[in-house]
Amino acid sequence: MYVNIKAVKVKNTNNAGLTLIEVLAVVAILGILAAIAFPSVNWLIGKSKEDVCEVNRLELERMYLMKLEIENREHSTNAFNEFLLNYGVEICPTGGAISYEDGTVKCSIHSDSYDENDNLDIEDGEVPFL
Repeated sequence: MYVNIKAVKVKNTNNAGLTLIEVLAVVAILGILAAIAFPSVNWLIGKSKEDVCEVNRLELERMYLMKLEIENREHSTNAFNEFLLNYGVEICPTGGAISYEDGTVKCSIHSDSYDENDNLDIEDGEVPFL
């Protein structure tokens, strides 16, 4: 079979790719989007770690008080430290030190942040700003 090469026409396309300006524009747009998204995502990660610490502390406090009630014991630092060793679970995901003060379980990193945020007192009859 004989094929006439002149009869087969190949469409000549310019496959040069992207120009430097186009690549720089895409990189700049992606950089702007990352600069906007990163602080928001970082805040969400930090907030979720605070929430996990708060839930773990409340559960630990409930279980500790239940253990004291069952064993008919009074609270002492040694009893709480022994309970922490037997509990064996990481309470704070960021590695805060856990202690029992004034009837509540506290974290050295996250305890103060919840005290400030949970205070939603309405002063002078105004609606609080969220």
